[in-house]
Parts: sequence; C-alpha cells; structure tokens
Amino acid sequence: MPVQKTHAIVIRTFSLRESHKIITFYTPDFGKVKTMAYGVKSPKSKLSGSLELLNHGMLLFNYRENRDLQNLTGFELIEGFDGIRTDFARITYGCYFAELVDAIESEGDANPEIFDLLRRTYQFLADTDDVPLLARFFEIKFLDLAGYAPQLSQCANCSSVVTAASAKRTQSASMMFFSVRHGGLLCEDCQHRDTSAFSIAPGSCELLKTLRKSELDKLSRIRASTRNHRELKLVLSSFIQYHTERNLKSLKFIESVLEM
Repeated sequence: MPVQKTHAIVIRTFSLRESHKIITFYTPDFGKVKTMAYGVKSPKSKLSGSLELLNHGMLLFNYRENRDLQNLTGFELIEGFDGIRTDFARITYGCYFAELVDAIESEGDANPEIFDLLRRTYQFLADTDDVPLLARFFEIKFLDLAGYAPQLSQCANCSSVVTAASAKRTQSASMMFFSVRHGGLLCEDCQHRDTSAFSIAPGSCELLKTLRKSELDKLSRIRASTRNHRELKLVLSSFIQYHTERNLKSLKFIESVLEM
C-alpha cells in the first residue's frame, strides 16, 4: 500500500456519521482522488481545520488500485484562499468551479493544466472586479482542457468557416447560432439542423474566442457588455449542463440568488 504525496485542492466534502468524512480532491498527479478521512470531525483531529472546501495543500494518502475510496493520512495546508471566503458572491463562484471540475473529471485521469487553472482562478477570484467574466474564462478554458471544446470558428455540422461577415442578418442586427447538441456554431445553411440553437451577437462570439486564448493576468483588460454577459452565460451554462447531464447546484444557486 504505497503512500502517495501530491498537491491537492479540496473540491467536495461529505460528512458521515460520527466523526468521519469523505473528501474529494483534485490533484495534478492523480486527477480526482476520493478519500476516507477517519475521525476528521473530532475536535482533537489535527486535520479538522485544514480540510475545508477549496483549500490547497499537500495530500498524503495510501493508494490502492481499483478502490473507490483511498485512505487519507495527511493534508498540510498551503493556501486557504482567505480573500474569497469573506465575500458571499466570490465563495459561491469558487464552489461552482469546484463542482464543475468534480462533475466532469474522472478519477485517476491526471491533468496538471486543470489543477493549475483551478488554483490560479482561486487566486484571481479574490481581487477581480468582474467575477462573472472570470467565470466565463474558467468555463471555456476548463472545457477546452477537459476535451469538450466548443467549435467557434467553423460550422459544427459542415465545417465551413463561420465569421461575423457570414453571420445571418436580420432587420436589426447580424446573428450567429450556437448549437449545444452539435457542439458549436452553425453556419446559415445548417442553422435549420437545430431549431433550439441559441442566437448570439458576433461580438459575444468574438469575446468567447478572446477568453479562450487569453491569460488570467490579462483578464482585467477585457470588457464585456450586459448583452455579452447574458449570451455567454446562457451558451456556456447550457453547454455544460448538456455534457454533465445534471444540474449543478451551485450554478442554480448563482442564477437564482446572485443574478436576479
């Protein structure tokens, strides 16, 4: 039963009777790791204060192959992201990011880039002026890294190039069409293949492309209109729900409380 040591972020906790918890971590070396933390709810436990949701630390666990629950033996706190815990909106979004990773990532699939994205997003979450824009940044980056990248330059059905110039023109504006089912934009000729496709402004599509190729330290330079926010939120949340096949509780809470 070899002991493994790795950086880890707590992405889910579940209390059991008495003093035990099931703690799910996301790690750069093992992907998602679900552990049994015996006695951690006891006031005498050395780990009781360190295993809070979103905490980043050094994880020690006894690894057993083909076992659903690993045995947690230690967790040394490195970063608690205290700057987001005193702000209701920021901690709620932080929980959403953790739930999204938990919903899509599989146990044992290591992806160091996803771990780094999650850790650095929590660092930026404490100070960003536009929390919803950071959320859209995290969503598109995470979807790309997890293998669910939406098609934003070519038609998801016929592969023809889709640009603002080729967008369908209505009496009031040019519109593009995003199909969750097909996995991206549809050209004007293929629009009929998904009558539930979302119509979005070319500017919103360009913003999503910008977020996809941007870095976190450049995010403060990007501006989004109310319409951009509304359209990207609708497109990405629908896309995520389609691929996770479930309603994320934290996302529903954000929609009902923070975005009323």
